[in-house]
Amino acid sequence: MFAGRYDVNMRVAFRLAHGWSQRTAADLWNERWPASPKTFKNFSYWELWPASTGHAPSLETLTKLADLYECGVADLLADGPRFDWRDDAYQARRQLSGLPIPALSNSGEPSLGPRDTDSTNTGVASIDPSRQPETFVKQIAEMDVEDLARAVGFWFDQTDAVTNRRDLLLKLSAGLALAASRPSLADGEQAAQRPHIGQSGSGLSGVWHSRYLYYSNGRLGEFEGQHYLVLRQRGNQVVGESLPHSTGSHLDLELSLDASIATGTWTERTSPTGYYRGAVYHGTIQLVVNPMGRAMSGKWLGFGTNFKVNTGEWELTWVDEATSPRGMREYHLRV
Repeated sequence: MFAGRYDVNMRVAFRLAHGWSQRTAADLWNERWPASPKTFKNFSYWELWPASTGHAPSLETLTKLADLYECGVADLLADGPRFDWRDDAYQARRQLSGLPIPALSNSGEPSLGPRDTDSTNTGVASIDPSRQPETFVKQIAEMDVEDLARAVGFWFDQTDAVTNRRDLLLKLSAGLALAASRPSLADGEQAAQRPHIGQSGSGLSGVWHSRYLYYSNGRLGEFEGQHYLVLRQRGNQVVGESLPHSTGSHLDLELSLDASIATGTWTERTSPTGYYRGAVYHGTIQLVVNPMGRAMSGKWLGFGTNFKVNTGEWELTWVDEATSPRGMREYHLRV
C-alpha cells in the first residue's frame, strides 16, 4: 500500500510503514548489529538503488533489513528467510486461521471451524463436527497465554454478533476455570512440564562474556578464546553477536532453547592479524543454562585443519542487561 500510494520502492515502503526516518532506522540497525554500524546515508544509498546515485545492497544487507523491518528478504527483491512471524498482527491471524473455534455452520447447526481471516469472507469455514479434538488440544498446548489471548481477542474484534464482548469473555474464563477443577483432569498427571528459560520474554538478553577452550595442533597446546557478546532472546530463539574485539575476531551464535538446554550453531571469523589469518570456522554447540539464567556451560563441536572433528569446553557468563549502544560501548575492545 505504501509503495503504491507514495510511488516508492519496497525498501522505502517498509521503513515508512514502521514510521521511521532513515536516521531512526540506522540507529536501530546499530543497536542490533553494533559490530557493523551504519548511518542514514547508507539507508539512502540502498533506497536510491537501482538509480546511478544508489548502491546495491548485498544479500547480507538485505537479510538484516528484512530482520529489521519484520518481513521476508523476498519482499525486498531477493529470495531468502522470512521474519514476519515476529509481527503480532501476522501471528494473530496465522494462529487464528488454524484454531478450531465454535461457530455456526451455514445450516445453522453448531460445528467447529477456523474463521477465514485472510479473505473478505465474513463466514466461518465449517468442518466435520465429529472431528477428533487432538488437533485443537495440540494447537492450544503450543500457544503461550499471551498468544492465546491475542488470538481470541482478535477473533472477538472481528465479530458483531455479541454486543457485550467483555462479559462473554469473562463468562468463558469462568467456564474454563470450572472445567480445570474437574477431578478427572488430575488423573495421571504426575509431573509438570519443564519450563523454558525466559519463555515468555527476553530473559537471556544482555551482554555476556564468552570463553571457550581449543587445542592447536600447529602450536601444540591448549588455548582459549574470549569475546563479549550481545544476546537477544525472542521466545525460545537466542541470537548472539560479538562486540568489537581487540584483535578483530568476530563471533556469531544462534541458539534454540528447550527447557534448560540451549542448542545451536556458532561461526567465528578469526583475527586477520592472528595465527589463523582471518580464517572462518563454524560448528555446533550445546549448553546447559543454570536455573537463574545467568550462566551457560557445555561443549562446542567443529572441524579442524587436520581433517578431524574437534570439541572443547564453552561457557558463557551474564555480565550486563544493558543492550543500548551506550551501554554496550563499555565492553568494546575489552578482550
